[in-house]
Amino acid sequence: MKEIYLGRQPIYDPALRVEGYQLSYYPTEAGETSKDAPLLGIEMEHTQILFDTLTEMGLERLVGESKVFLNVARDLLVQGSLSQFMAASPRLVFEVVADIVIDEPLIEALKALRQEGYHFLLDEYADNDAYRALLEAVEYVRLNISATPEPEARRLLTYFHQRGLAVIASGIADQHQLEMSQKVGFDFFQGRHFSQPRLLKFQGIQTNQLMVLRLVSALNQPDIDLQEIASLIAQDVALSYKLLRYINSAYFSLPQRVESIQRAVALLGLRTVRSWATLVSMSGAEMARSDLMTIALVRAKMCELLGEQLGLQQRDSNFMVGLLSVLDLVAQAPMPEVLAALPLEEEINVALLNHEGGLGRILACTLAYEQCDWATLKDSGLDAEQVNEAYMDALADAYRASYELLRD
Repeated sequence: MKEIYLGRQPIYDPALRVEGYQLSYYPTEAGETSKDAPLLGIEMEHTQILFDTLTEMGLERLVGESKVFLNVARDLLVQGSLSQFMAASPRLVFEVVADIVIDEPLIEALKALRQEGYHFLLDEYADNDAYRALLEAVEYVRLNISATPEPEARRLLTYFHQRGLAVIASGIADQHQLEMSQKVGFDFFQGRHFSQPRLLKFQGIQTNQLMVLRLVSALNQPDIDLQEIASLIAQDVALSYKLLRYINSAYFSLPQRVESIQRAVALLGLRTVRSWATLVSMSGAEMARSDLMTIALVRAKMCELLGEQLGLQQRDSNFMVGLLSVLDLVAQAPMPEVLAALPLEEEINVALLNHEGGLGRILACTLAYEQCDWATLKDSGLDAEQVNEAYMDALADAYRASYELLRD
């Protein structure tokens, strides 16, 4: 079975809610594509692999309810073959790549496809006549903010907005570039900065967030038992209601309805209830990013699966290190300060802070996959195909569970 690696980078709106994901295919080995193959042939091959994978895996499994931005080969556009691979959909945005050959056939093909309901993005805009001609056929423009001076970005943004185009600031590498892009007025934002631990400025841990973190701490003590958890949940009407609704949801499809907290806790088990309560507690914090819970679930499940590959016996810890890896973003504070308020096990602490030990290794591998850092993945010693399968399984499980876990 051939391993397929997809790059999956989120695109955020001004409130840092996920608008969609850019999906890209990455060959894992230089030999996967023939060195003698013409450039257009390689482009078509990569597009077809991407489309086939998307069709096989399903849109919801890869991006949930969000939009997806996909590279598309020029030949598919000009030859009128795009509809054979992907139907038009408001959730699909096809990217006209930066180095594409721009001529009249391409422009006319894009206009015709727009009439059929297809949506297009012009990638890495360059201010010349050829690119300006393409603006008539696209709805989105992506501008690399790292390579564009602020005055030029302002000028182009005004020009694009006058034409009714939505503009994505790409290449955002740090907080300064994010703030500048927001100030200038970009519509959407993407870049490696959003995977870094200091996404938001540190403003201290607010009182309500500190209470959430203390609850997380209590729920993750190694010696806590089912009865204590049941008692803790029973003290809060909202938590009790959410737990009973969760266990009686279609996610579990139990033959009989569960009516008591004690029974729910007994059926779910310590690990599942601890994870559920931790996620619900986190979701009560005032977070600026709507995708953090999904990210936490994906990381948690992937760490659990990778831990099994490495033979790590502490399954609960494998899951929890991934789940807790977003705590700094939840608290909007540096991870060392957050962990100082949480007396967690030392092994989890060093994994979260320094990526050390067995737990640190699987967390580092999970984060590397998330950021498309294939070199780190290769050095990890883990089987590449199994890592890829673990991510896909984790992604599917996260979308399937998050609705029942976190809905109001």
